[in-house]
Amino acid sequence: MPNMLVALTNAICDRAWPEPREYILRDTRQPGLGLRVRACGARSWIVRQRLGDRQVKHSLGGYPAMGVKLARQTANALLAGDIKAPDAASIAPTFEAFQAEYESKLAVRLKPSGLRTYRSYMRLQLLPAFAGKRLDSITRPEVISWFQHCSATSPGGANRALDILSHMLGMAAKWGYLPAGWINPAARVRRNRRKIVGTFLSHDQMASLGAVLAVRMEQGCIAASLLRLLSLTGLRVGEAIDLEWRDVLPDRLRLRDSKTGPRDVPIGGPVVQFFKGHRARFRRSLPKASKVFPLPVGQEYEMIRRVWFALRKEANLPPRLRMHDLRHSFASHAIMSGETLLTTSRLLGHRRVQTTARYAHLADDALLETAEMIGALILRQAGLPAHYLGP
Repeated sequence: MPNMLVALTNAICDRAWPEPREYILRDTRQPGLGLRVRACGARSWIVRQRLGDRQVKHSLGGYPAMGVKLARQTANALLAGDIKAPDAASIAPTFEAFQAEYESKLAVRLKPSGLRTYRSYMRLQLLPAFAGKRLDSITRPEVISWFQHCSATSPGGANRALDILSHMLGMAAKWGYLPAGWINPAARVRRNRRKIVGTFLSHDQMASLGAVLAVRMEQGCIAASLLRLLSLTGLRVGEAIDLEWRDVLPDRLRLRDSKTGPRDVPIGGPVVQFFKGHRARFRRSLPKASKVFPLPVGQEYEMIRRVWFALRKEANLPPRLRMHDLRHSFASHAIMSGETLLTTSRLLGHRRVQTTARYAHLADDALLETAEMIGALILRQAGLPAHYLGP
């Protein structure tokens, strides 16, 4: 009902439901008065007044705090020059009120684990800092002060909480809760530098682990088979645990759910042979909906973890090495073999190439080989003899 002329009543104002774009109900009894209905559902009174050659718009207050009768009286006095235009009243909701709406719309897009993480940051960090404040009253100095306080104890957690705050305020602006020209106070705040965690297995370490895995797999250890798949594909542990035989296609694995959503993982001959051998060990027909790695329900991760600790010790691998470092190793060996960051990123299911770059550790011998290749190239371009390369 965009920009309708109507004799406004409280009943009509109550029934003024929001539409995709904001609209104004203009009052026929008081010229210049209108009820603005925003897309977010907020309703407020405005008065249009002509001053010389230009038209000025004043905000009187929100509805239903200001009823129709009081709005007409105020508009009439303003247009007659009896009163000055009031300061625009804020129609932005409080932080905790908007948070409830934000969560209700966000929850449908989050996995249960992601929703638990979001609620934890909201309960422990964001609500204690900003509860009771209207969204448009949150200032950049307040955000920076809060962020620095959180960073003192948990730099990574502060980064995550800041991302939630920035996205939340950005959606409030998109949904029409904040005035035009408002600038997000959480945007462009410098994040804490991320500490690089993890390492990768060298060629010798991969060979040592592979030999130990082969023995365990021959003994029928399902967790060892799962770890072998991680080293061959770079899958996350949870993705391998959830894998079913119907997800194993001739040329790819179809992940119905992952950290970044459903995706396909291309597989080559070695992985295809792995699945053939793994299925043959069961010596029986398996339904397509059954798990590829049938571990005890609810205890999958703990069982794999125990097996990993034992394998790590048998293979003489560093105690700090984690299961997730098999994923790091997959990325690093792919890069060292000549694959691009973009290709490796697609294989790992990363949304950003920058994430893959953090996984791509390079061995010293690979760096030395590259340095020698570049040096030889430069010497050839300069026309210098080969003996300049040294023995």
